[in-house]
Amino acid sequence: MNDLRRLEDILAAIEAIEAYTPVSYEAFLSGDQIQDAIMFNLVVMGEAANRISDEFQAQHPSIPWASLIGTRNVIVHGYDQIKLPVVWGIIKKDLSSLKQQILTVLNYLR
Repeated sequence: MNDLRRLEDILAAIEAIEAYTPVSYEAFLSGDQIQDAIMFNLVVMGEAANRISDEFQAQHPSIPWASLIGTRNVIVHGYDQIKLPVVWGIIKKDLSSLKQQILTVLNYLR
């Protein structure tokens, strides 16, 4: 199932972001390589979400598909409009709950 593979891609990107995320916001701001690695994985998450079938997305409306795809689009097409405080907020406030949602669905499907 392609949708399962895409969910696994999203989970892998979340785990990579967790591994790359520094302890402090200041370290995040000063680390261009860290920012690049995190941005890349946010793009991967959005691209994977975009490739998940509409039917699957409709079956799992609690996952913020549009937000994942929208974040990817801002990074790719509006790279000059990226706000690092917003990215930090995504990492610190949203990533953990998204990971739990993805794990719940994956555990059900496996």
